[in-house]
Amino acid sequence: MKNFFKSDWFRCTAVLLCLLVFFGGLLAVLNDLLFVPPEERTARAIKKIYGSVPEYAIELDLDNGGTAITNDFGTISKKYLVGDDVLFRATGINGYKGGTITLWLKVVKTNENYVIDKVILDGYEKQTLMSKFGGDYYENFLIDVTDAYENGQGVFSPKADATGLKNPMSGATMSATAACNAVNCVITYLGGK
Repeated sequence: MKNFFKSDWFRCTAVLLCLLVFFGGLLAVLNDLLFVPPEERTARAIKKIYGSVPEYAIELDLDNGGTAITNDFGTISKKYLVGDDVLFRATGINGYKGGTITLWLKVVKTNENYVIDKVILDGYEKQTLMSKFGGDYYENFLIDVTDAYENGQGVFSPKADATGLKNPMSGATMSATAACNAVNCVITYLGGK
């Protein structure tokens, strides 16, 4: 038994076990210190849009009992009222390798028209190209969408030759498809489709 505790196999196992306990504990501590709760992530997104977090940002119930709204383009998971503006958190589907892109959209109602006033990136899954898209890419989505959603098909497509649809970038990519679908998801919702 004495030889067992002196063996290289036992020493290697003991060192690995000690490292596992140490780094596991360190990971648990760092997870608690660096964790950002969903409320803080939402406040940070609203701050990107307005420069500060307005105290009158009210979370609205989504139309179907508070759960996410899903359509052919993706999912709307949050809806906020800030003054007369409505903020949507929408996730577009059908990106590269089935990935998704989540955007915050600020929609302003002027008279009877809906205008997309601001679009910012919230997150993405399996879409590494999104880190290359700058703010000017999202400015292509800033349009009056009132007439555009009447056919229920959305208004954006990454393909330049799509009939009746605006393409926000030259050259179709699957990442651009997911971004377009996030915006189209909100447009379809606003159109009541």
